[in-house]
Amino acid sequence: HLMKDGLSVDMLVITVSGEQSTKDINVTADEYGKGLENFVSLVKSRKFVLNICKEPSTKKIVKILTNDYVECFELVAPCNFQAELKMGQVKEVSVSTPGQNCSSPTHQLGKCVLDWRMVRDGCPGLKIFGGVGVKEFKEMRARRKKEKEHMRKASTRTKIIKVGKHKRRLRCGECEGCKRANCGACRNCKDMRCFGGRGTRAQACEGRKCLGMVGGKGKDRKHGKDSGTKGPSQELPKIPVVNWTKFILCTIK
Repeated sequence: HLMKDGLSVDMLVITVSGEQSTKDINVTADEYGKGLENFVSLVKSRKFVLNICKEPSTKKIVKILTNDYVECFELVAPCNFQAELKMGQVKEVSVSTPGQNCSSPTHQLGKCVLDWRMVRDGCPGLKIFGGVGVKEFKEMRARRKKEKEHMRKASTRTKIIKVGKHKRRLRCGECEGCKRANCGACRNCKDMRCFGGRGTRAQACEGRKCLGMVGGKGKDRKHGKDSGTKGPSQELPKIPVVNWTKFILCTIK
């Protein structure tokens, strides 16, 4: 009864240290995944906070977290947690990470800790994901996908010529950046002779960067550095990175 009542409180906070309290019992990754699935399914709290200090394996452990009672779910877990959520009543999902085992240092929302594709279908009533409205987040992903496709097509149109011992990439002349007029206000425009500058920078207007020359290899393709252009990967918000308190395990015999 105590366990049953404890799982039915208004707000439940559970922390899983990931450490073995005794060497006599060795929990496998499969047992850990099944145990976590079973426990989450029993929770009947309105708000559920789950803190996972670390996973028992650096490899992805298949987990399907199912629940029909939780309305607000807060998760703090390593970047490789990657569980599938099936929560019919959940309206808000918050995600944080201690920054462990992440293949991408940017910690993008929808990729790090929880893959958006593993959340959207199992949470039909979800309204807020990582502090962002679901509708707005979907629009962000759609814009990002469109920009990446645009950049990919533009990069195929970019021509490379050889000037002496060096290779030089030419503008495609067809993307939105190439067709835009000089703004006359950025530092590159102010340096142009047509705007009264000295003409020493020899750089295109920051608003006229060719999309085919942004986002791949080379000096001009580094997002946001000296080009004034942000790549599509920077549009998605980042999830918070938290610092763990060191846990000291105690065993009562």
